[in-house]
Amino acid sequence: MLKVATLLATAMLLCPGECNFHATGIPSIPKDSSPIPNDLQSISIEFAYFPDYAGNKSQPNTFSKNLLHNLKAITGIAPKVRVGGTSQDHATYFPNQEDNIHLIYENPTDDQPIQINYGPTYFESYDTLGDIKYLHGLNMNQNSSSQQLKDAATEACTSIGDKLHLFELGNEFNFAPGKYRAANYSLLDYVHEWDMKSATVKKAVEKACPESFPGFMAPSFVLIDKIVTTTWTAEELFDLGYDAKNLTKELSFHNYMGVNAPPLPPAAFDLQRTLMNHTNIIQNLAPQIQRAKNLAYLGHPYTLGELNSIANQGRNGETNVLGDALWLVDFSLWAAEHGMRRLHFHQGLNYRYASWQPMESKGVAPTTRPPYYGQIMVANAIGKSKNTRIVNIPLAEDTESAYAIYHGKRLSKLVVTNLRAFNQTTSGTRPHRAYSFHVPARHCSAKVERLIGPGSDALVNITFGGISYDYALRRGKPALVHGPEEVARVRDGVLAVEVPDSSAVLLTLD
Repeated sequence: MLKVATLLATAMLLCPGECNFHATGIPSIPKDSSPIPNDLQSISIEFAYFPDYAGNKSQPNTFSKNLLHNLKAITGIAPKVRVGGTSQDHATYFPNQEDNIHLIYENPTDDQPIQINYGPTYFESYDTLGDIKYLHGLNMNQNSSSQQLKDAATEACTSIGDKLHLFELGNEFNFAPGKYRAANYSLLDYVHEWDMKSATVKKAVEKACPESFPGFMAPSFVLIDKIVTTTWTAEELFDLGYDAKNLTKELSFHNYMGVNAPPLPPAAFDLQRTLMNHTNIIQNLAPQIQRAKNLAYLGHPYTLGELNSIANQGRNGETNVLGDALWLVDFSLWAAEHGMRRLHFHQGLNYRYASWQPMESKGVAPTTRPPYYGQIMVANAIGKSKNTRIVNIPLAEDTESAYAIYHGKRLSKLVVTNLRAFNQTTSGTRPHRAYSFHVPARHCSAKVERLIGPGSDALVNITFGGISYDYALRRGKPALVHGPEEVARVRDGVLAVEVPDSSAVLLTLD
């Protein structure tokens, strides 16, 4: 950590004497902006691996609980956890099965099983993580018995109880033609099947759990050109009469920046080109933003019910490094500004983009990974205010971004990301960029909290605000590893700060 601490001290000293730059104005809040939900930073966990992340009543996973509690402590609201993914459509519930879960793999090294059998004790995992609301995935794929669907839904409602936020019926079923269904399976076929099965779920749940039916997040499609070629659209889906009984309470679509599939460029090259690139983030989110506008007439919150950086569980050297955490910050703030109400970052055991490894597996010990620090920074930017609003501050380069955070109409914080890649093995002084912003005259200083590590390719020694959340220190609880607190002074209405390459800063005004 000495190298990072020395770098920060150098950055503090350089700006007052050597920086001679033009201050950037801060845009005001658009009149149509909406408050950002405090649980923007939420989680999705692969159905097959939920017991690994949560544990059970006899062996709860306190590491995962601590990491989720950290987010709640910062924002005042616990992140919502969606339990689903590809494996939910390969999961069969057996009421008489004694084991909580049985995973069947085609090959031992595969990222996901091809079949999941689970029983009643699977649901013990929903009682281990504290005050969490869940979105529970149901298998849309299986057609052998409607009773299996009913049993799975009723066990979920009785076991999860008031922690059940919503159901999800099917995962990325736009892949169904030629995979789960015949090649000529159409969007209209899907509408009829989902409407029938969702009504079956509702009837069974209302009988078993007389309280009001929670509803669904839907349709959980992934409609990204880089991932799937399809003629299905969300707009046509609802035009065809999807969800005739109005059981959907939240819209859910999935998002990734690319795919871990050949041919692949070098990881470091793709990290800069695909993830550490503000323009690419804007272009990637543009279809989601437009879709949210097109479907606004439905009156449902628009969420990204599953997302992460690179699909197919990520890529070593690209999605498990500091550069991915910086991507997460920029992506989250741009998405929040443009109407995405919640972001469920997908997790799985041994996944290469996971925010944390929840238990030892395949020789890898429990550990907090760089993306988690990005989530912590975003949570700190939003804070506990119920009236947080975000506006982008336009900058010149693809490899930088900035955001103003307002509480009501009052400017409260600034976020700056320097997305220029810096390899930790590079010799010499780490480059930096100087930024300055016009701020209201009432402000005299700002608290400076940095998201930083040895380099964009760093796997470990990442901190935010000098704090580590590493498993080895306090099992995911915050641990101060370097200080003291950094403060930037406002001079003549200008707040100046230096941001080293491959780092980000949160400035909280006094």
